[in-house]
Amino acid sequence: MKKIILAVLFSCLLLPLTAQEQVNDQQKDGTRTFSVKIVDKKGKPLSNLVVSTVREKTTFLTDKKGIVNLEGIADSDSLVVFLPNIGETHIPCAGLDSVQISVRSKTKYHIQDRKELVNLKTNPSNTIANVPEMLKTRPARDLAELLSGQIPGLRITMGSTGLTANIRGINTITGNTEPLIVIDGMTYESFSEVNGFLDVHSIQSIQVQKDGGMYGMRGANGVIIITTIGASSNPLSY
Repeated sequence: MKKIILAVLFSCLLLPLTAQEQVNDQQKDGTRTFSVKIVDKKGKPLSNLVVSTVREKTTFLTDKKGIVNLEGIADSDSLVVFLPNIGETHIPCAGLDSVQISVRSKTKYHIQDRKELVNLKTNPSNTIANVPEMLKTRPARDLAELLSGQIPGLRITMGSTGLTANIRGINTITGNTEPLIVIDGMTYESFSEVNGFLDVHSIQSIQVQKDGGMYGMRGANGVIIITTIGASSNPLSY
């Protein structure tokens, strides 16, 4: 009986030590736990919203308190948050360990961290917020047809190598002007490839960003960010 009690006490003592070791390990490699909380304009938590990490390409859902805690986040990381009626927003993690996002309307939201309150607004002209609704009045067979004439500055052309896309106003010395394409956190570098496999009826929203700096050199030609219908309700892992 004494041996059993001692064994139980010993195992209980090990638990906090193990947790502390995990914290120490994260501190050594420069990573940390990053907390995201999402609420509506009245401060009510928004659950089951998708938060993805760009580097690890893993996706999580906010809990009933509107919170998700992500382990092993570094300053070089960034998050992709899927906001209702708005689509994707990208959050660089440098210098932060928590953010609170308040969704104010169909086009506005606020991101608050420990340092400052940043006001952000999506530009309706570079976003198709509700693709399924648009398809009811403007049918399209593929992504090229869907985007044709819908996003100012986005040009889609057919060349000898197939379909290509580029964003007006971006110059490059490499000769490649195609924007990076991000689908639910996964990146692709060929518009023609994506146009070949992506079912337009699976798309929820599309946003075109001229400044893709958060993706480094890969985003130098801009970014086309696509959110599928499944990503807004199901947890994903790549």
